[in-house]
Amino acid sequence: MSNVFSTSYPISRSPGVCGASGRALIAGERVVATLVSRGEELSRVDYSVEAWGNGARPASLFAHWSTVFQPGADAKKGRLSDEEASELFEQLDGPGTPAQEAFRFVLALFLVRRRLYVYEGSKDGMLRVRARTRADEIAAPILEVREVSMKDESLAGALEQLKELIPDPAGQA
Repeated sequence: MSNVFSTSYPISRSPGVCGASGRALIAGERVVATLVSRGEELSRVDYSVEAWGNGARPASLFAHWSTVFQPGADAKKGRLSDEEASELFEQLDGPGTPAQEAFRFVLALFLVRRRLYVYEGSKDGMLRVRARTRADEIAAPILEVREVSMKDESLAGALEQLKELIPDPAGQA
């Protein structure tokens, strides 16, 4: 079986400037990264925390998460950490477009595979997961994610988008 995380999909890299002010971002600076829908492509636009806090938002916002700006040639620096993937999953909760729902479904499967979330079953077309907690902690609440049919074209698109954002889990411990 081929690895679903082995090919790329066109998601642009951060241009290194704040999407609102045009100010150059500084390495190590906390930013709000966004994905913006532009036809079949998702473009990344970063915002300074100040600009985001003042209400700056891109048109056609698909999703957003908090991260640290890290410029450079290393492609893995532009990808989501486990914490950022979890934040993105939680941010996509609630009603969304079919593409956002498909993306969230695939992201939930990824988080279960990475053992960050626990599979709690499926009921009435909803995948049930919860964040993994230690044995001495109170269990996290169960979250429901609309299951997407494997025939759904948006699932294929979501898989491709996720491949670009998150490093291959097969190559990690």
